[in-house]
Amino acid sequence: MKKFLIIIFVLLLIAGGIGGYFYIKDKKEEERIAEIKKGWYVEVLVDDVNIREKGSTDSKVLGKTKKGEVYAVIDVDILGNTYWYKIDYNGTKAFIYNSSKYNYLKDVNNPKDIATPTIKYFTKVYYANSIDDINYDHLEVWDDKPGYEVTHKVYHETGVDINGNTIDQYWIQYTVTDKVGKNSSKVQKIVFNKRPSEDKVYDFKELER
Repeated sequence: MKKFLIIIFVLLLIAGGIGGYFYIKDKKEEERIAEIKKGWYVEVLVDDVNIREKGSTDSKVLGKTKKGEVYAVIDVDILGNTYWYKIDYNGTKAFIYNSSKYNYLKDVNNPKDIATPTIKYFTKVYYANSIDDINYDHLEVWDDKPGYEVTHKVYHETGVDINGNTIDQYWIQYTVTDKVGKNSSKVQKIVFNKRPSEDKVYDFKELER
């Protein structure tokens, strides 16, 4: 019995040691991330973005991202809608790619307003009682600087599809514009309880995609 109790005691010590190790490790990681977030950093929005030795798609891959990771930013090279962020990657200078079209990264605390604002919605269809009841409560809008504006247009699509079925549906295009004029748009299907009058909607053929 005594031997059994000794074994249990030893196992508890080992378990406690392992638990303490991971607790300290997690605590240090939280402190490291908190320190990074005091300055300019990027937050990764998707898995498996390449981290490269240089700011080029031909450069050596040093690793891949995981969603939610944050990296301190040293600088950024901009060419049109393409961004190469120079980051601190485990103590080594490395590069990570982003673009205004795909938005792999969230740019935070940037001393310059270079990030393109983004819009997200989480359902395929938006339901509204009438065109006058449209709001943006269902949207997640983000920009690196305050002062962006969200606007929308509603488009009416009519016609016949390739199977001969009648098309009669509405689409809403949201646009978010920041203080320096950069913008992005997203289109969502919208269903009304009360159909809007035609003078309040646009022809679907005019929708820019």
